[in-house]
Parts: sequence; structure tokens; C-alpha cells
Amino acid sequence: MEVFMRNISPNVTQNYLTNELSKILHGPRYSPSYPTPINFHVFLFKDKKGQRQHSGCGTLTLPSQQIGHKFLDEYGDGSATTSSFTVGGRRVNFTTSRRMVRPEILESITRRPYVDPAAFEERERRERVFREERVSIRTLQFGWECRDSVFSVEWEHSPESCHLFFNDERRELRIEIPRARDTTLAIAIRFSNLRTKSAHTTHFGEPVILLTLETPPAFESDPLEEGKPRIRLTSLPLLDHERLLPYVSLALRFVCESSSNLRTFLELCKEAKIHHINNTECLIERRGLFAPHVARQLGCWLQSLDWCIAFQVESLLRSLSVDMTEMLSLIPFIEDLKKAKGKRHAAAVLAHFGQEALKSWYGPDEESKTILECFLQVQKDIETHPQSFTLQFTDPNLFEAYHVEVTPTTIRLTGPHSEKSNRIIRRYHPNYHESFLRVSFVDEGRLHYRFDRDIDGQNFIKTRVGPILSQGLRIAGRNFDFLAYSQSALKEHAVWFVKPFRDSDHGDVDARKIIESIGSFDNLSFDKTLMFCPARYGARISQAFTATDVSVTIHPEEVLRVEDINTDTGKYCFTDGVGTISRELAIEVSKKLRSNHRLGRDRKDYARALQVRFQGSKGMLSVDYTLGGRAICLRPSMIKFEDTSLEIEIARTFDKPGSYFLNRPLIMLLENLGVKYEVFEYFQNQAVLEAEQSTESLERAARLLENYGLGSSFRLPSVMLSLAKLNVADELDNQFYRQIMEYAIHHVLRLLKNHARIPIPNAWTLVGVADVHKFLQEGQIFACVKPIEGSIIYLEGPVIISRSPTIHPGDVQIVHAIGEPPKGSRPMPSCLGGGDLDGDVYNLIPLNEVPEFGGLKTYNPAMYAPAERKLLNRRSTMADVAGFVMDYINSDVVGIIAINWLIIADQSEKGIFDEKCMTLSNLHSDAVDYPKSGNPVAIDRIPKLLFNEKPDWNAPETVSINLHSGRYYQSQRAIGRLFRAIALPANLNPGRRLRRQRPNRRMMDQLSNAMDSNLSLAEDNNELVHVVQRRIDRFIDTSQQFPAETIEQLKGLFQRYVFGLTSICNTYTLSYRPLTEEEAVIGTIVQKTSQARLRQDMTAKLREHTDILVRGIREELAGGDEENPEAYLQRAWLSWKLSIPERSSFGGESFGWIGLGAVFDAIKEIEDRDRRQ
Repeated sequence: MEVFMRNISPNVTQNYLTNELSKILHGPRYSPSYPTPINFHVFLFKDKKGQRQHSGCGTLTLPSQQIGHKFLDEYGDGSATTSSFTVGGRRVNFTTSRRMVRPEILESITRRPYVDPAAFEERERRERVFREERVSIRTLQFGWECRDSVFSVEWEHSPESCHLFFNDERRELRIEIPRARDTTLAIAIRFSNLRTKSAHTTHFGEPVILLTLETPPAFESDPLEEGKPRIRLTSLPLLDHERLLPYVSLALRFVCESSSNLRTFLELCKEAKIHHINNTECLIERRGLFAPHVARQLGCWLQSLDWCIAFQVESLLRSLSVDMTEMLSLIPFIEDLKKAKGKRHAAAVLAHFGQEALKSWYGPDEESKTILECFLQVQKDIETHPQSFTLQFTDPNLFEAYHVEVTPTTIRLTGPHSEKSNRIIRRYHPNYHESFLRVSFVDEGRLHYRFDRDIDGQNFIKTRVGPILSQGLRIAGRNFDFLAYSQSALKEHAVWFVKPFRDSDHGDVDARKIIESIGSFDNLSFDKTLMFCPARYGARISQAFTATDVSVTIHPEEVLRVEDINTDTGKYCFTDGVGTISRELAIEVSKKLRSNHRLGRDRKDYARALQVRFQGSKGMLSVDYTLGGRAICLRPSMIKFEDTSLEIEIARTFDKPGSYFLNRPLIMLLENLGVKYEVFEYFQNQAVLEAEQSTESLERAARLLENYGLGSSFRLPSVMLSLAKLNVADELDNQFYRQIMEYAIHHVLRLLKNHARIPIPNAWTLVGVADVHKFLQEGQIFACVKPIEGSIIYLEGPVIISRSPTIHPGDVQIVHAIGEPPKGSRPMPSCLGGGDLDGDVYNLIPLNEVPEFGGLKTYNPAMYAPAERKLLNRRSTMADVAGFVMDYINSDVVGIIAINWLIIADQSEKGIFDEKCMTLSNLHSDAVDYPKSGNPVAIDRIPKLLFNEKPDWNAPETVSINLHSGRYYQSQRAIGRLFRAIALPANLNPGRRLRRQRPNRRMMDQLSNAMDSNLSLAEDNNELVHVVQRRIDRFIDTSQQFPAETIEQLKGLFQRYVFGLTSICNTYTLSYRPLTEEEAVIGTIVQKTSQARLRQDMTAKLREHTDILVRGIREELAGGDEENPEAYLQRAWLSWKLSIPERSSFGGESFGWIGLGAVFDAIKEIEDRDRRQ
């Protein structure tokens, strides 16, 4: 409603009037129906004579007729009340406006948040300061921080004109260098990327700004012509900058024009809220650490090295652990080591040396060693226990993977790390596995590429990523060619590269021969256009690169081809992507998978559902009890290309049900479909209470960790439950235990706050398989749940079913879990987000068990038509597939579509039924199909937000939310209210235990002494030790003399564990700061990030690799098949005792948890054996 205002004092500004009106409109009389301050709009008419700032008249627009009439009843002319509104010494008169309210203003105040005029003025003032103030720079310098605290200038440039600006909107520093009449070069440094800041005057009187960064800055070329996008660069197009930048991108020194520039810089830092700026001078020299002649000498040596050694040398340089001159000084020692011990030993020394050299930066100066002393100490450690650096895995599906990350400015090399292999890797001898590279294309800081709209991101990907995909990657004098990708890796923008090698069984091998060996893709009767679609061709090849476990080999006659089950019209396929397997063969597959592990081989159960890769087929196999003998049935919908291999590869087994967790998109759907906010609030409060109470007992702690998959690599839930039976909870109350539980609770609360990942008890996540026996009617499901503990549960009655991602009103349906009628007319999977049955999991809420979700309205499912394929007029080549990968990195918009859908649903009064949301749900289906269709969703087809302000829940966790800034508003949707209900601890600092990660040489000496004295630690007063010892004494004599061979083995095993854990903590971090031991044990990353997906990906890799490491340690403790469990128990007991005096050193605490878990595992083996006998 619009209200006319008159008699406004000419001295009153629009902002002042707005502020005075807000005191009324935001008061208790107007706010009850509005949980946030109501928004309104004030407009003052200009003075036509131009003598005053306004005419004394204006309009007040209010969001509803109800509020407008209420306001006029109280303050309007002729109102019955005596209330008046006086401002600037005059009473302002209010009457109903004769004009219709302007629709754009009404829309704005209805949906947008109220912005405090004072805050708005302050923001304008800050923007004006940042726009007008600048720092003049005389010389730009990039350099290297030396170990003796000297800054070595390695590159410098003195432009005719150069200025440093602050951009508050993008939260970055910009150093701009006019290059020509039509272009300006720029260096952009995010405020969050600043590690240390110094503004000082040297003893020569030079005013200097010295910055060290977490990650390299961004480089840009900014065309002066209006409307042209900025261009991202890999380096500055200035003399030698491109060659040097990979090594000197983290330390920048700017010599200013005058001392006044330092004062300006400090004032701007204060405005930008950049703190902790010191004035300490750093001595500078020009040492030429990366001079051209040094680089040439090093390059020649690298080419002469074996690849495994050259990889580690290149990794040392690219990780900035050493400079080139330091590396040259080590050449004689590396050469001698290689001659004496061989290339694998030398590579292991260099890999461990890299970690020690990097850690030395974090230690106090008095503990620092020269680079040679550090190298020789590592060499000595490994030569003392050479077996300790090669864990012997029993799993034949693991291999040592080499990783390369390609960023805008450099490449980063890590590994080798033990990972699950694939069909192609297993084909070749382990000696040639080093010829394969996992290459990821990421932005600085490992973030996914995300470009502002005014940056030509497509051109940058084309110039940075394109040449590598098409022409290959050169590292240490070796050329690697693009090979292929897996579908999961493509989403992370990761692919496989390979260098040519000669295999005794396969002859000369290169990328082309590997692709040719996979199978036949051309002239397929069931997919005639496959070879004309590069994306689809790449997707079919990717099946061979899926990480799998090899199981059993079958005979051709045991493979049956059966038809798919379709609707009568043929429009829908009930068995899309799912075949069957006989019970006998399923048991054999499960036995084979268990045989790959020393532990757990005696389990008798088997998986009833398997996700497989077999020949050219992919999908699910479910057990069909009507099949006899060894048999699998493949359907046409499973077969993607032709191949004759007879090995069944297992991508995933489904042997236990999954827990049910809500998420933001699903909550947004459910809320709009009728579920009340109080339902979500109740379950979130229960989750918070469970987290807070987890520290009260070991049982509750174990339940929390188990429910959220925390500590699973170290088997913490199982160990805690075993300890609980011994009644020793109080003995665990040490700093390490408190820290891991603090991290676990923080992890749970962060998931609740930032993702609304709310657990729902008695609801389940299950894999979907087809009703091949045709028992069910339309709208019916059969759901059988077999929890890890407890009896089988058969779901009955109404069930809410969904499948992630949920983005359309019809993606949530209600079905009936009831059994055995005939098939329906449309399969349920096709109704839910375009799903099929090749491994998709479905979320089930049984309403009989969880009645709180009752009353849900359902809508017709979307019609998900297959995306049209992008075809060439010729057969595709691998060059075309490489081109598709480049296009995919540019056009991967699934995330953009999903978040825009969620924000618009929050902004719009119509919620998920807004036209833009419906458009986005259709686009989302096309974007998900893009990896197989090759047809991207153009960015300009994606509907924009209704307005620029975003809901508070969308703010990155690295940003402090200021609702008065006008950038965010307080969301009143359920996800917004749930977000604000969680408070995360403000001072959770993962860096405070960093000292424990430094190598402790005294610790190793104490370890040897303790081990040599047979771990005689009777003086240990820890009650936990005595309780566990009494338990163990029932099975073995803990006072016996232990064999020297066993003691030597455990010395090496502990060193190998510390080495492996250190490598993992250095690799799977979001910054240059290694993860703490506690983070690795729990399986979380505490550090904040602007991209939650990055932490999710890195956390998954952290858990995968800690699981492999711990499994290897446990298998070494368990010994071979011929050894009895008493020997296992003895080694487990010794390993746990070993950890007790080493708790203050990195790895000591967690090694103890592994040893303790092995103790309980060995006892269980003994008890199970005795029971059987």
C-alpha cells in the first residue's frame, strides 16, 4: 500500500526519515506477524525549483494493505488517536495515496530484507574510500622465504605505473599494472588468502609491503573497453615470470613510492578489517635460487633419473619443500643412495624427506636442521628399518597411485598412495603402474573452477586445460598422454594420463593401445550412434576405469541373456540397469571378496545386491533364488559395449542398510508439500542432544560415531564398545580423547547447520532392485531391512520415498510397502529424479514408524525425457573425448542449477512451485545427463535469482553474516530457521596441536630402548593398562620374553604407520597446514572453506586412505593364514604397549587405538575358535 507524506522538513534526508519511521514500523505493534523487521520504501519528491534537496512531500510504500491501514489509523490525518510522527521539528502528515503502488517497489519490499540506512551509508562510504584511495608501487617482487629468514628476490619488475587497490565487494587486493592503451594487468589476492602481512621501512629507507600467501594469487588481463570480460592468466606476460612463478608465487614484496603509501595501506587494511599486520623488516638478497642455469642443470639431471625418483624430486620442488639450489646440493647423495639401495629405496627416502623438509617450516628455529642434515637423518631412519616403509597388503586390488594437480599457476605432485585399482591397472604388472597418472584440474587451493560473470572463464580453461588434454603433460622430461576417466572422477574434473611403456605380456603399450583393448564400441546394434557422440563414447570407456574389486571368473555358458521387463507400451523399463545372480554364485563372490582381506574371512553372510562391471555391461545384480548353480542374467539395458572378459568386477556391495538423513533440498520440498517446521526442528534437536550427550559414556560416543560414519577407519565405535564392557571410561579422559570427541561433535553440528543433514530414526536408505517376479502392483514396494544388530524388519503401510537429488515436487512420492501383487504401469524409480536401478539408493520414511511426516501432499512426477545427444558427422576419436572433458569443466552447471533452485524457492512466495524453480528442475535433469549426452546446459538458460540478496544459510562459512550489509537476509523457510538454531564453536583451532606433528628424534631413541627391554612398563600406573592386561592374561602370558624378531617388526611397523599418516595429513588438507592426528582419526577436516564440496571430497579421500593404512597395519599384526590368533594377540598387545610412552608424539595416540582394536579382535578370534571346537 502506498501512503502520501507531506510537511517534511527540508533538512530531513531520505535516509534519516527512513530510520525514524523504522522505529515505529519495527516496533512491537507491527512486528508480531513478521518474524523479521518489515521492509518498506521511502521516496521524497525532488524540489522542482532546485533550491532544496526535496519538495517536502513523498511516498511511503508498505508491504500490505493491513499494515498500511493500521499505520494510517494511528498516524494518518484525521485519525481517532492522538499519535503523531514528528521529525526535524515538523509533524509529518500521512494520507492514502491517490496513485497505485508501483509493482516493482512492492515486489522488492515484499521479498527483500530491510537494510538499515546507516549501514547502507557506511557501505557506500567504505566503497568510496576503496574506490578513491590507492597505494603507489615502484617495484613488484616475487621471491622465496629462505630457511635463514632471508627473502630472496627471484623476479622483479618496475613498471612506469602500478597501484594497489582494495575491492571490498570481492574481498580482495588488486595490484594493477597498465600494460598498453587498451589493457591493464592485475594481480588479485583474496583477503582470506593472506597468511602474513608486513608494512615496514627498511634500513635503506624503502617503504615495503611484504605478503605471504596460502595459495598463489590470480592473474588477469583487464580490457579497458567497456563490456569486455576480464581474462584470467596463468602468469604475468612479463620477462621470465611464467618460468619462475610455480616456485615463487607465495611470497610477494612491493616497494612503495613513499612512506605515505604505507600509511594509506594500513588505513585501508583497517577499513577492510585485515588485522595482525607487523612492521618487522625482512632482509633481502638476490640469491638466484631458480636462475636459468640452475633450472637447466636440474632439468638435465631429472631426465637421467628413473621415473619414480624423478617424480619425487619434482614433487619436492613443486610443493615448495626445497629450492632448486638445495636440490642440486643433494644430487651426489641421491645418486649414491640409488646405486647402493636401488631406485625404489631412493624414491621412498625422497618421499619421506619431502614431508620432513616441509614440516621443518613449522618448527622453532632452534630445532631447524640444514637440508642435508634432514636428508641424511631420513636416510638413516629408513635404512635402520627398511621393511617398515613397505606395508604388505593382502588385497590384490590395491595399487600405488601417482597424482598430479594442475592449477592455474603450477602443478602439484603427490603420492604414490595405495588406492583401489580398476580393470586397466590390474591388466599390467605392478612395475608399470607408475606409468599411470591421476590428473586433476583445479583452481588454486584445490577449489573447483568458479568464475565471476565478468571473467572469460571459458577462454581460460581453453588455454590452460585444453593444451594439456590435447598435447599431453610433460613432467621431469617424460610425456604423458590423456587416456580416459571414470564417471565419478569426471565430476571432480580428474582424468587418467599414461606414458608409453613396454610390458612383457602386452608389448609396447600407450594410450591408443589401451583404449583399443577395452572392447568394441562401433556398429553396435543396440547403440548405432555411440561412436558419433564423444561424451557417450567417453562414458562407455569410463566403465573400464571404475574402481572395482575383482571377484570370480565364470564360464561363457554361465552367462544368460534375458529380456528387460517393460510396460505394455514399451515406454518404461522396469529392469533398467539390473540383472540377477544365483545364490551359489553370490556366495562365491562374497567369499572371494573376503579372501582379499586377512581379517573378516570367517564371516558367513553374503551380499544380496551387487553393483558390477562385467564385460561391457554395468548395473546391479540381485540374488534370484530360482536360479540354480553358477549363473548371472544380463539384460539389454545393462550392456553398453561388447567385450569378452569373464571376470566379475564388484564396484560396490550392498550388505547393510543405510541410515536416513534429511538435507536442504529435501527439507525445502517436504516443507512446501505440507510437512511442518516443527517436525524438522524436533529431529534436529534430537540430533543436537545426541551429540552433546556423546561425551557422557563410551556407549553414547560409539553410537554417535557409528551413526555419522566417524572414526570408522580406526574402528573407533567397536573399540569403544569393547572398552565400555571393561568399565574403564574414566581412564580415557585424556587430551587426545577429548579432542577427537570435540572434533566429532563439531563435525555433526556443522553438518546440521550448513547442510541440514538431520538423521531420522526408523527411516532407511536402501538400494533399489527390480521385482523380476512381477509380484507388485503400481505404487507398491517390497522393503526388507536387516540391521547390523537385530532382526529383519519388513516395512508395511505408507512409505515416503525419494531419491537424491530432489528438485521437483514430484520427486517425493508415497508408496505402500505391502507384498506380492502384479506389476504396475510405471516403475517407481523412473518417477523419482529420472532414476534407474543400476545402483541408485532410495530414501524411505515408513509413516507407521515415523508418523510426524504424515499429511504430505504429493504431485505428479516430472516427465524426464532423455537428453538429446550431441553428435558429430563422423566417428569420434579420443581427441574428441579430450575436447569434451575440457567443455565439461567449462559447462558443469549441476551445482549452479541446484543452488539457484534452492535460493529461488527461498526467495519466492510460491516456493518450489515458482516458474523459475520448475524450469530449473527440468534443466537439472539435462545437466545430470550431460556427461553422457554431451549437450551442456547453457549458462544463459539458467534463471537468475529473484533479487541479489541471498538467504543467510547460503553465506559461505568463511564469511561473517551481517544482515545489515544488505547482502544477506534472514530466511524464514525451514532451512533458514534450522540454520540459525545451531551455534558452532567460534574458536575450534586445529592448528594448536601442530607441535605434535614435528619429528621427535628423542622419541625414536626411547622407543628403541623400550622395545629392547621387552616393553617392561610395569611402572605405568594407568588403570586401563592393568585392566586390559588382566583380560589378555586369560589367553596368553603377557610376562613372557618376546621374540627379538617380533620386536624388530613392531619398530618398523610403527615407523611405517607414522610415515603413512604424515603423508595423508600433508596431502588431504585444504591448505598448506597439515591435518592434525585427531582430524585423521575422526575423519574430518576442521578448517573452513568457501566450497563445502571441496571439503566433502577431501574428507572422503582422507577416510579412504586412512582406512587402507589402518587395514594394512592390522593385517601385519594379524600375520599370515597359518598363524594362530594367540600370536596375533601377542603382537597386538605389544603394539598397544608400544604406543603408551609415545602419546606425546605424532601418531602415538592413534597407533595405540589400532593396537587396542587389534587386541579385542584377536580375543574375539580366539573365543570364536574355541566355541567352534
